[in-house]
Amino acid sequence: MTNMMLAIICYVGIIAAVTFFLGKLGKWSFWKLAAKLPEEAFEHFSADPTWLIGAQAHPGEGFVGPFLHHVPSRGQTVKLYARDSDLESSQQNFIERHASQVPRHGFPYLSALALLFPVAAMASMRDISASTVLILGYGFANLGYLLGAAFLIPGHFRILGLDGRLPTLIAGVLFWVVGLVLSNVVSA
Repeated sequence: MTNMMLAIICYVGIIAAVTFFLGKLGKWSFWKLAAKLPEEAFEHFSADPTWLIGAQAHPGEGFVGPFLHHVPSRGQTVKLYARDSDLESSQQNFIERHASQVPRHGFPYLSALALLFPVAAMASMRDISASTVLILGYGFANLGYLLGAAFLIPGHFRILGLDGRLPTLIAGVLFWVVGLVLSNVVSA
């Protein structure tokens, strides 16, 4: 197996792992809606046994968090933990209850297709004698450039759950820095 193929496999695996990890923290659309409807979200947290409000220390295995949620009526930000096994259904219940506030989007075909750009960039290095880490860094740097373009033009990159300009910009900078470090520092 060539270094280029190994780098592409690593890239796909890392993108899948990041997507899975972000999914474990909950849906971005849920947190965006909770920020838009803070009082309703706090009522949901209070009524649903999935959520622990105001715990000072991590409650232990089976819980994810902490999450911070600003509640204007209380004039403070509360710390939340959620049962990992019930988090997704609790978030879905809240989203369904406030469905009129959530914009509908279809499957993000364009951004899914655009994820092939970094793969093509890595594949272009097949005739170059380079390490797997250098090729992987090149791919992540190109993903950073892709997210930078997505920040400017559509303002989102929905296949990765980036619904706004700021998260798209932050992710773009992070992936670019990771690519820079992998291709210039680690592989040197």
